[in-house]
Amino acid sequence: MTPDQIGQLLNVSRETIEKFQLYLTLLEKWQRRINLVSNSTLADAWQRHILDSGQLAAYYPPQTRQILDVGSGAGFPGLVLAIMGGVTVDLVESDQRKAVFLSAVIRELGLPAKVHNQRIETMPNLCPDVITARALAPVPKLLNLIETQLHSDGVCLFLKGASVEDELTNLQSYSTMVATTYPSLSSANGVVLELKNPR
Repeated sequence: MTPDQIGQLLNVSRETIEKFQLYLTLLEKWQRRINLVSNSTLADAWQRHILDSGQLAAYYPPQTRQILDVGSGAGFPGLVLAIMGGVTVDLVESDQRKAVFLSAVIRELGLPAKVHNQRIETMPNLCPDVITARALAPVPKLLNLIETQLHSDGVCLFLKGASVEDELTNLQSYSTMVATTYPSLSSANGVVLELKNPR
């Protein structure tokens, strides 16, 4: 898929596509020094990282303003969502070198985002509208980690792979949150997992 095709799928402007390109250029530059993503994904970064992350924006609840991205790593999905605009993003990353990279991208691209170089368990409650995570932990463990950040109207949007059904089986035993899965735009066996409190 070309950057333009991905831009159309995500419904973003030419200016946003250019910012994605700058972000990926910075990622490749830093990747030589610190391991931010698997090297094998760099050749297909537009689909594997930009499209994968950006598809979450379609599932925001109305009036979403504040996003909390947990275990941000190289900034997927948090920085992609910040580049797409309309929201402020708090990125939580405990690895200091990755946090420095995230701060550098935010500075360079002038993004509405902030990095917290600490563990999510030690964070004060930021009352986010949406909590995002990708490849961080199985769902039950993830919900334990973000327990203090959850509130009744908050929504979790997690990028998950083929094992999601097993994770959700374990979830039922202790959580009342309602799970909905949507097919991923970027991968045949991936899903977007939405968790919210029952109405």
